[in-house]
Amino acid sequence: MNPINTNGSDSADVIIVGGGIIGCLTAYYLTQRGIKPIVVEADAIASGASGTSAGWLTPSSHMDDPGLSALSDTTYRLHEELAETLPALTGIDHGYWISSYVRCAMTEGGVALLRDFQTRRGSDGAAMEWLSGEEVRRVNPWITAEVFGGVFSDREPNVDSYRLTMSALQAAEMAGVRVISGRVSGILSSSSDVASGVRLEDGTEVHADNVVLTMGPWAGEAAAWLDRPIPIRPQRGQLVYLAPPEDGEGPGLEVGMTAIEGGSSMIQKRLTDTVVGATSEFVGFDRSITTSARDELLLSASKLSSRVETARISGQTACLRPVSGDDRPYIGPIPGWEGVYMASGHGGHGIHYGPVTAAAITGLIADGASEYDISALDPARAVGPAT
Repeated sequence: MNPINTNGSDSADVIIVGGGIIGCLTAYYLTQRGIKPIVVEADAIASGASGTSAGWLTPSSHMDDPGLSALSDTTYRLHEELAETLPALTGIDHGYWISSYVRCAMTEGGVALLRDFQTRRGSDGAAMEWLSGEEVRRVNPWITAEVFGGVFSDREPNVDSYRLTMSALQAAEMAGVRVISGRVSGILSSSSDVASGVRLEDGTEVHADNVVLTMGPWAGEAAAWLDRPIPIRPQRGQLVYLAPPEDGEGPGLEVGMTAIEGGSSMIQKRLTDTVVGATSEFVGFDRSITTSARDELLLSASKLSSRVETARISGQTACLRPVSGDDRPYIGPIPGWEGVYMASGHGGHGIHYGPVTAAAITGLIADGASEYDISALDPARAVGPAT
């Protein structure tokens, strides 16, 4: 990280508080509009959920939430663009890969759920193929359980979330963005509720007319700065990684999979080992990994595939997701403040919705309006009047 000015102050066009996927992509998109922000990071870039996410980009995200599902295909297209532009700029392959996936039904009730899912995705223009139990096992040799059937999708991309975040930051830095290390302790205001920058814990002031809060699960800290409630809490998500089979141990995982009735998902990756995930635990800011979570994930996955029981575990990670009060992110200006924006609360979908979130914030700052409809995600629905 670049050093802070020795005179105790610094300035930029925009200050972004938080160096995760949304903060780094916002910095990158702002530079495309000729705006050069400073990113303030309290720990390390991608040190939170952005560095250990499964990186699953499913266009089927939030089908029951029109406000979010309308943005799902949009952010997917932006990911496609980033897969072309960022590696060309930075030389970093962030593992973008359009993989296949099968959602399985273990019960007759699950079949009904999957058939409904298939119909709704078809009405959205994403046709998915119905497979019998026998066809499912031919498509995915790891599935050894007696499944009733499944829905096959060949449009379930994923990325390496750490590499994507670092590539976005590097591209932004190449265009003049600076990163400084420090923990923000307050918002500076030139007059009543008009932002003029931030103050760090060491007393340093960083000045700008616009402040973007992309602090993930730590966004709640800003409630004291803004004198507004911010209902975001951390949720721990643990993942287990499985190494590919060695010679003579059978085929590797060729298609990602999960059971519609609930259970672990298994995601095939291009640059890393197979991901089994994920837990959803409300344990505060505890980022430790646990054997109980590992066993829970593997037991759940083994209901679909007995191969899980003999696979070699190559790693385990834990991250903290930012979960909002209504499971929707907060994207937009903070009510009662001029020049302060929030982009947090995405839960386990920050990587998926990262590009459209960053692009929307960029539009608000550069043009005064977003080209994408983020009205359903307005922070005003929860970040109400002064407390």
